[in-house]
Amino acid sequence: MSAAQPQSGLALAARYAVPFVLLSIPIWMNRVNAVAPEPYLDEAFHIPQAQAYWHHKWTHWDPKITTPPGLYLWSYLLCACALLLRGSPTELNAEALRSTNVAAAAIFLPLRLQTLLDSLRKERNTRPSGAWLSHTVLNICLFPPLFFFSGLYYTDILALLVVIEAYNWDLKRSAPNAFAGPTFLFILLGVAALAFRQTNIFWVAVFFGGLQVIRTLRKSSKTCQSPNVADIAKGGFKNELYDPPVSEASLADYFKTAISLGAAALGNLGQVVISSIPYVAILAAFGGFVLWNNGVVLGHKEFHTAGLHLPQMLYIWPYIFFFSWPILISPVVNMILPKASLPKFMHYGFSEKQMGIPKILTILAIVPVMLATVHYNTIVHPFTLADNRHYIFYVFRILLRTHPAVKYAATIVYFLCGWAVISAFGFSTSTPPPRFIQASQSAPASKPSVQKGQKAQKQTDSKRQPPKKIAQPPKTQQLTPEAFAKIQEAIKQRQMQQPDAPRVSFVLVWLAATALSLITAPLVEPRYFIIPWVMWRLHLPRQPTPFVYREQRPRDAKEALHAKIATNFPLFLETFWFLVINAVTGYVFLYKGFEWPQEPGKIQRFMW
Repeated sequence: MSAAQPQSGLALAARYAVPFVLLSIPIWMNRVNAVAPEPYLDEAFHIPQAQAYWHHKWTHWDPKITTPPGLYLWSYLLCACALLLRGSPTELNAEALRSTNVAAAAIFLPLRLQTLLDSLRKERNTRPSGAWLSHTVLNICLFPPLFFFSGLYYTDILALLVVIEAYNWDLKRSAPNAFAGPTFLFILLGVAALAFRQTNIFWVAVFFGGLQVIRTLRKSSKTCQSPNVADIAKGGFKNELYDPPVSEASLADYFKTAISLGAAALGNLGQVVISSIPYVAILAAFGGFVLWNNGVVLGHKEFHTAGLHLPQMLYIWPYIFFFSWPILISPVVNMILPKASLPKFMHYGFSEKQMGIPKILTILAIVPVMLATVHYNTIVHPFTLADNRHYIFYVFRILLRTHPAVKYAATIVYFLCGWAVISAFGFSTSTPPPRFIQASQSAPASKPSVQKGQKAQKQTDSKRQPPKKIAQPPKTQQLTPEAFAKIQEAIKQRQMQQPDAPRVSFVLVWLAATALSLITAPLVEPRYFIIPWVMWRLHLPRQPTPFVYREQRPRDAKEALHAKIATNFPLFLETFWFLVINAVTGYVFLYKGFEWPQEPGKIQRFMW
């Protein structure tokens, strides 16, 4: 799929359609305003607090609000600008405040996500403004829990947006020859992220800081070639880093990479400390807040005390798989089925290291830990089984009330979903290296017969003209199979160094940040998994191209279009799946309300 290939009208139309699909976000908010104009659930706390700030009651605080006031300050800023420009709104109702969330979800978030995605993939976005947003960014914005709360006045949209913006500036400050300005702005944004949600500390400090440490180590390290644990540990102190691509890694490689990173960090302690200063500054600011507040949450502390809730790291895997199966199912099928049984449009041509189901030793090492976690640490928050308006209420009723063995049997689902989700970081394909073809030694071509008259004429002409020098073809040196094998290996190594090939070190950092942000929360809520999912989705490699379209270049525009459709079909399926979920959950929220006997006349609505 060369860039030189002319784009079809269908491809152009699909690109220009991306921003128009985002109009579904304000349409969703308008329907919510029409059917449920009054504050609903947590909005009953957020909206009065924002209204108090609008009237400059800066010392007023509702003790039931657990998160800092970043959302209300954002709304104050946007509404103050609107008041200055057009004379309204003078009073903040639910509709006005929800619109500030929609502005973040439909305008600011997709733009900053696209900038971040281009930086992560090291791409220069040259598309025209009408088609500047990519299909991946569209799908992230349509992610059902994110989309649902974009129409309500909740903190989730802004909490994600400020983390994305901090990530953009963190990458800018990490670029060569960067000035101090981006570093200062990153620290400022990192602290601002804590004003929207306290758990953002694990993303702006731990996640970004961990990735920065890895970047620092890679600048001065070589690749460790030995798989032996002792050699890996010694190599870490000699600036050798063991960090294979996810597509080639086994479970043991994750432990080996952790050992290598630890040894390399100790061997380059000075550089690591210097590179970590901005993240330590953000951690210090958060520590100061915790000391001042005498805890992490602001209000309702008796119901939101931090603890150890390890099963959160089990629930996230079916959560991700449920929403993202359209982009997981085809590569997973490629991993477990023989190549001969796959249709051409689904055959990605994965390498042998990418193929196969989890090893028995991997299952025996992980599943017992999952079973122990379920048995000893399953925590059911009082709110979970007391509020039948949330979908998670019905999930836990199935897990806990159907049969005592169900929660243990669910560990198989956790394991398989986790295997697919982690493996997705290795769902990358590249153009096959060239193949060695032995040239055949053919006999010289026979000279064409010449008539006698023509021969005599040529002899006469040759006497009249000086003889011409015949140009000799350049001498070519035959390539040996050994030399060609080296070229193939060099091409393969170069392809594996592309930004499309996440490595084990990234997975370890992502897992650490995800675990810290989840296991400290006693309440299981789909909203808490939004940022881990977004970071997972942003760092996935590009969609694999079917092998049949990588073997040779498209011959015409029609074939190029077929190749793009086959490559991007999972993205279209993901879009369709998200739209279906959003339509169903939106309809249920708006039109399938019910009443509690203890609150007659008040409509209760189902939501995430």
